[in-house]
Amino acid sequence: MSISNFSLRTGDRGKAEQELMMAIRKATSVEENAPKRKHVRTMILFTCDYKTSMPIWECMKAQPLRADEVQCYKAIISLHKVIREGHPVCIPEALTQTPFLEELGRGMGGGAYAGWRNYSVLIRGYVNFLLAKLEYHRLHPDFNGMFEYEEYISLRGTNDPNEGYETIADLMSLQERLDEFQKLVFVNFQRVSNNECRISSLVPLVEESYGIYKFATRMLIAMHTRVDGAEHALEPLRTRFNAMHYGLRRFYFECSNLRYLTSLITVPRLSQNPPNLMGNDGTAPPPDRSQQDLNRSASTSVRAETPRIPSPKIDLEAERRTAEELRRKQEEERQQQ
Repeated sequence: MSISNFSLRTGDRGKAEQELMMAIRKATSVEENAPKRKHVRTMILFTCDYKTSMPIWECMKAQPLRADEVQCYKAIISLHKVIREGHPVCIPEALTQTPFLEELGRGMGGGAYAGWRNYSVLIRGYVNFLLAKLEYHRLHPDFNGMFEYEEYISLRGTNDPNEGYETIADLMSLQERLDEFQKLVFVNFQRVSNNECRISSLVPLVEESYGIYKFATRMLIAMHTRVDGAEHALEPLRTRFNAMHYGLRRFYFECSNLRYLTSLITVPRLSQNPPNLMGNDGTAPPPDRSQQDLNRSASTSVRAETPRIPSPKIDLEAERRTAEELRRKQEEERQQQ
């Protein structure tokens, strides 16, 4: 065994890669359920131990993702979480894999992407959002995957108003892309199908959007205290920020009504009105809730608004029967082919 493949901290890399491949196969199984956190966690920890995500991409490419829409969607969910939570090297490495993501987004004509479970539009929407996220990181490489303000501000200040303005404007554009996709997920809930897989894709979207919101709030407050004539110069950003606040408040309200989602994470709760970015009324920025807080299963509910769509009432037994029937039909069609 070579010394480079073994250390007291990381152990045998060959064994770790075998465990990684097993985790990826299980996370991208054909069952219409959520990728299990423990399998995604194995991927994330691998990137931290070995400072690379390339084995994950290579293993994903070896899976028959274009042959099954559910497998493909679960793979994209898993990759999103790895890009967000993995080692910082995951972002530049993901930027080299955009052709693969684009290929997944295109699908294969009349293949599985045209299947009865209707994931094709979600796959294309998710890929488009991930490509937009990666483009943001390419333009602003000082951000980590979770948009943590403290880490960014240690590398960049807000003394340059032009740089700060462009950073926030691009970040709000990314948030608008996320908002478009989350609406697509809600619209594509199926009344006669298992929605667990679709709902699970909202988990990284909630976490991503809250990271963006926290950063934008703190950055804008800092800019208002340092930029001359900020009240007038930053008015367009304040207008967009207020729209983002109300949009996220509604998004989080709808998420808080999904019992399966609130069993996985704590859905953030925003105030009724946006914070005062001028910083002259004692309004504090949103709390810096840790990733562990978001992963706890304490459900909250905002009662002041009406959701755009009714909360799905999930009959687990009926869904299991439906899912089994769909899998049986899928197997019959594959045998006929």
